[in-house]
Amino acid sequence: MTWREISPEQLSHLRDPYLVDVRSPCEHVAESIPGSVNVPLLTDDERALVGTIYKQEGEVSARRYALRIISPKIPDLIDRILAMRKSGQHLVVHCWRGGLRSEAVASFLSVIGVDCWRLTGGYKAWRQQLLADFAGEYDFLPVVLDGFAGVGKTEILSELSRLGHAVLDLEALANHRGSVFGGMGLGAQPTQKNFDAAVWLQLRKFENEPVFMEAESRKVGRLSIPNCVFDRICSGHKVLVSGTLQVRSQRIVADYARTMNANGEANAVRLLHALTERLGARRVAEVEQIATAGDLVAAVEILLVEYYDPLYAKQIARSRPPDLEVNGDDIPAAAQVISKWARHLAAEPALG
Repeated sequence: MTWREISPEQLSHLRDPYLVDVRSPCEHVAESIPGSVNVPLLTDDERALVGTIYKQEGEVSARRYALRIISPKIPDLIDRILAMRKSGQHLVVHCWRGGLRSEAVASFLSVIGVDCWRLTGGYKAWRQQLLADFAGEYDFLPVVLDGFAGVGKTEILSELSRLGHAVLDLEALANHRGSVFGGMGLGAQPTQKNFDAAVWLQLRKFENEPVFMEAESRKVGRLSIPNCVFDRICSGHKVLVSGTLQVRSQRIVADYARTMNANGEANAVRLLHALTERLGARRVAEVEQIATAGDLVAAVEILLVEYYDPLYAKQIARSRPPDLEVNGDDIPAAAQVISKWARHLAAEPALG
């Protein structure tokens, strides 16, 4: 029994793969194939040391040193790989570009009689396949929720998903709410390549059906939306969501309160002062005082009326007229209206 090669395209059609990434932990964190498990041959420090030896003494010395590090680990490494494998899963091993690391592990598995695949070209080739897919055509009907901050677009997406509709929640994938304060309490965003991979994985699930998403700018936080998605946001059917100022403000406060802590409060003040150029130092100080006194809803109302709403109004005015308008104060009711309207879209040709 021996290992076999599998291409990135073949991998995408492989049912229930067990994908083992044998690169170092920092490589896996920075860029990884969705669903892959990291079982590293070398730690980050070991990999760095091998790289240094390669530069100073050459390839042969680097390989010999790596072999001395790896050899004692092989039994435990193989045990870890097999322990996590579910019955019936196709085992696929990969490294950065289908080189020695994945070949070594695939060979060890073959020696003990374990059937496995090696990803041809490694992660590098898989990333190239992802970019090729992004350059192609996706056969779905984009429906874009637009509207002022706090009208409930994210909540409506969640309700539409509960109702069985296809949803692409870019802010959830980017771990960012898409505004100046959008990262508060959410932790770090994924890397750009991992965000791309998460979007790619979602796009593969969609067929010729309405897919709901929010109107986003080119970036969500520091992450860029792939062109194939951003173009669909610009051209898709548009649903304009409205809402009263009071409900919007209360919703925003409730949303941010769930993730707020002492560090978050300090960060909020810092971000608030970033609006000084737009609102003026005196107004920013007034908003800070109101928030510090505990009236967060009043502080948010000021930010909405004087900062966010004018920005959103310009963006909405520049976009195409809406195909449907709903009020987001009642999320379930708004989602039901959109759901009923969307059922008639499936018969229409998808927009390019």
